[in-house]
Amino acid sequence: MTGRCGSLCPVKQAEIKVDTAWRKSRLAARLLIRKESRPLRPCEQALARRLSQDAEVTNRLIQQALYFLGVGPRKNAFDKKLVDGRN
Repeated sequence: MTGRCGSLCPVKQAEIKVDTAWRKSRLAARLLIRKESRPLRPCEQALARRLSQDAEVTNRLIQQALYFLGVGPRKNAFDKKLVDGRN
């Protein structure tokens, strides 16, 4: 059994790096989902404004993030509610 450390040897975990555009798009999608259920707080509105001006955050990535977060089956109702809620 020589050469084996058992549980004493530290195991180096592989780092999974999510690209920043995808991370920001998921954040934007979460803000949209939150906006559907309640008004956004001022700090959330400021973050949404910043994300909307970011060139990395595209509509397509936000749409993919919405599907990833489970909005897919109710996409049409979700879109309609967001658009109807605009003033």
